[in-house]
Amino acid sequence: MENNKFYAKVVSNNETTYDTNTVSVLTEDKSRLTMRIKKDEKLQLNAVFYFEVEDIVFNDNPQYLIVEAKNIDSMEIDLEKRQSLMTCFYEYAPLPINEIKEIVERYLSKIENTVIKDIVMHLYESRIKEFYLYPAATKLHHAYISGLSYHTSTMLKLIDGFKEIYPVLNEDLLIAGVFLHDICKVRELSNYSGPEYTKEGKLLGHITMGVKAIELTALAVGHSETEEKMLLEHMVLSHHYYGNYGSPKKPNIPEALILHFIDNIDSKMTALSDALDHTQPGEFTQPITVLDREKYYKANIEQNKKS
Repeated sequence: MENNKFYAKVVSNNETTYDTNTVSVLTEDKSRLTMRIKKDEKLQLNAVFYFEVEDIVFNDNPQYLIVEAKNIDSMEIDLEKRQSLMTCFYEYAPLPINEIKEIVERYLSKIENTVIKDIVMHLYESRIKEFYLYPAATKLHHAYISGLSYHTSTMLKLIDGFKEIYPVLNEDLLIAGVFLHDICKVRELSNYSGPEYTKEGKLLGHITMGVKAIELTALAVGHSETEEKMLLEHMVLSHHYYGNYGSPKKPNIPEALILHFIDNIDSKMTALSDALDHTQPGEFTQPITVLDREKYYKANIEQNKKS
């Protein structure tokens, strides 16, 4: 703590005592502090705040009184500082945010089709902050801070192998489809730190919301009557493949089929990799939900390399 100014995560809003409330926070150095705030004020649980406090004495005990509390979501903080705070207080993607951003923007810059690029970049620029913060799910896979953008970055890298082997695939559609397929997770989920499904998320879901976002964006940028817009909508609409998983249509263009496969590969292999990380060699994992609750064996072999 420097000059009584610091960042901390709110871990509980305690009971009102006398004319103040108490708030418990966890600081960057993992210290737990109980501070006082004005009566009837509450701070959002699990959120990180910038605090300015002053020293007071309460019931003959030295304590802190909160003078100012700013939720970091309302502050302009660069990606590196935000990552530092996120990794301190939450489970975070396994790759630094600047590296994830470099991968995503490198692939988006490859898009040459004007219609596709206009739609994608309009949505990217309007949701960039949330895109790099939100998880990809509440559980099962990529359920951590920046999980959505990390999932997107690994899927983008998987495009290269498919494109090399199957030149019939349109790279612009693949890149756009990967970026757009989960973009409305930032509306389907309530927040990034302790997400639940929003009312819109429960009633519509990110697939329907994604198609709607493409439709409205295409209208806004003057591309509402284009084939590209329709193909992007189809890719988002069909990427879960099965109706009981939210897709009312199955893929009917090659890029939509590959999008489904890439999404399936990345989500399931990430869940499997996480399970194997917690499994000893020669043992089986716990049942993995996204893999039909199967248990996977972690091979007990060493790399034998020729000298």
